[in-house]
Amino acid sequence: MNLNSANHRRTRIKAWTIIEMLALIVIVYIPISIGNMAAKRFGVLAGIGAGLISALVCIAALILFYRVSSRQSEQQRRELNKIYPSIYRVVSVPSDKQCVLRAEGASIEIGDYAWEAEPVFKNDLIYLHGLNDTWQVVWYAGFRPDQIELFEPKPKSQYYVYPDWMNGSKKISKCPFSVKTFRPVKEYLKTHFGFPVKIHGNWVQGRRITL
Repeated sequence: MNLNSANHRRTRIKAWTIIEMLALIVIVYIPISIGNMAAKRFGVLAGIGAGLISALVCIAALILFYRVSSRQSEQQRRELNKIYPSIYRVVSVPSDKQCVLRAEGASIEIGDYAWEAEPVFKNDLIYLHGLNDTWQVVWYAGFRPDQIELFEPKPKSQYYVYPDWMNGSKKISKCPFSVKTFRPVKEYLKTHFGFPVKIHGNWVQGRRITL
């Protein structure tokens, strides 16, 4: 349950996402470069002025970028909740062929709660995430309708839950409908530290699946 949690908690305040690192580089590097070029041609004061103006432009552009990204994320969140709205309960364990991904040492059990997810293959199966209480993917499988029963609507989309150290000071609540039992495993579904992510091409949770 607490895989990687100790290291994540130690680095919660200091952790940087790739986007934040790139943003820092943009804010620092571009104004310095422009300031240096202006200083060489027009003098130190002109260089300082050009650097300050370019820094303000970069900051404004980044603020706009984050606002647009936030709106797009919110739209995707609403769409995912609309398309995949339900939580199910497992009443019959699927075959190995139906189980697309599973963390090492994990198993699908009768009574597990499962969150509706994007389909991995184009067939008549209903694809579901089995999640632990920290929202990480324990298994990702397709079920026939007779192998599951509808439980209730999702309180929110599992695709938009991230570790608390990536959310700054905001702690995420535990997954309210997790699998019945989950034993710590040696190897996790590694993409986004095991958190649910959308399917991109043949890649599912960081693993390439042959369709």
